[in-house]
Order: sequence, then C-alpha cells, then structure tokens
Amino acid sequence: MSDPACIDISHWQNFPDFKKVRAAGVVACIMKATEGTSYIDPNRAQNYINATKAGIACCTYHWLKPGNAKEQIQFYLDTIDPVPGERMVIDYEEDGCTLDDLHEAVQALLDDPRKPQVTVYSGHLLKEQLGDTRDGLLANHTDLWLAQYTTGEPSWPSATYPHWTLWQYSEEGQVDGIDGSEVDLNRFDGSDAELVRWITPSKPRKEKRRARVSKARKPSPKGRHARSSGAKERTRHSIRAELCSGIDRK
Repeated sequence: MSDPACIDISHWQNFPDFKKVRAAGVVACIMKATEGTSYIDPNRAQNYINATKAGIACCTYHWLKPGNAKEQIQFYLDTIDPVPGERMVIDYEEDGCTLDDLHEAVQALLDDPRKPQVTVYSGHLLKEQLGDTRDGLLANHTDLWLAQYTTGEPSWPSATYPHWTLWQYSEEGQVDGIDGSEVDLNRFDGSDAELVRWITPSKPRKEKRRARVSKARKPSPKGRHARSSGAKERTRHSIRAELCSGIDRK
C-alpha cells in the first residue's frame, strides 16, 4: 500500500498540482466542503475537479459545530448535492460538540433518500465521550476515521468501532505538488484498491430477477414469441462538472 495513500485538504493547501500528487502515490483525497450552516470552502470545487481528472478518488467532509446539527447537515447536502451512495464525512472534533449533536448529524445523513455512506472523523473527543460503551447508532451505521498523531499504535473507542478504517497519523506531511503548506497524511486499513472502492460512491444493489414459469405457447401466425417478464434494472451515473464555492476559514 502507498504511504501516504490518502490525504485530506482544505483551502489552506491552496490549489495543488494533482498530477504531481498522484505521481507521489496518493490515490485518494478527502476535501473540506462546509462548516456550520454558512461556510463553504472556496477551493474545494476546483480542487475536486482537478483531483478527479488526475485519477484521484475524492469525497468531502463537513466540520460539525455545536448545536443545530440537522440544519448543518442539510447545508452540507445542499452544497454537495451528492450522488446516491456517496461517502460523506462528519468532522467531529470541536470542543462543545456532544454525542447528541453527532447522533443528530448522522441520522440526518441516514434519512437522506440518496443513502450516503457515513464516516465519522474524530480523535480524543469521541474517545473520551464514548469511553468503553458501545454506541449502537454509530456502530451500525458509520465507520471511523481516526485522528491520532503517534509513532506507535493508535487507540480508539473500540467498543463502538472494533477497527478504524482510516487513520490520520500526521498533520505535518510533505507531498509533491502541494507547495508552501503541510498536509494531513492518512493510512487506510487495507490496500490501495480497497481504499479507492471505499471512497467511491457505492453502487445500488441490483434486484434479483425472478423467473416466471408459464406454459409453453405455440407461435402465433405472425411468428411472435411469448414474452417473459423480469425486474427492470436501472443504473444511474452522475458526473459533477461544477460544485459550489464560497468562503471558508479553516
């Protein structure tokens, strides 16, 4: 697996040269999209387009602030306008945020008809709040992007998350193509190919065709054959050409 295989950025990294970033081994990037109910990262729209053109799989995150979590997530959804099954991340690290805020935010994403995949990013805040207890909502409907800067093995709320999925192990990374700024580095619990599949929108489940058994019919005089019926499968492929931009302060 590449190291780092995944980076996360906001406007602080300006506009990276993503061809160089990809050549350095990075296959995935998570970009800040929104914060609270009004902040939109001003660089994310163009960076998302440039990164995907360079062959880097991308998704976004929302910085959660204390209170009105449902309204914040609606703002996130309205800004991103996600495709079905898109991975969306709740950045849960600000002091003052509570588990009730996080639950409300997660549930707001789960209630969206496009059924996004939900990841929670956190470090000591979530670990301290959960302790050794198991949180059913988080355990059953989210996975963990752990933030912990250590040279040894990380620790996390394992009663809720038996394994971390992504580990942000450094905030002082240097990557070719990102000049004048350090960048967060992340390690995935799997291969590069598995990381790309994880960060990519999930495909809708196909309905199993159920064969209809019918009596054989003789061909009609016009030679038409009896029709068999089955469930129609629909696929949707959506390409984002433009994303909203605005002002952000992280």
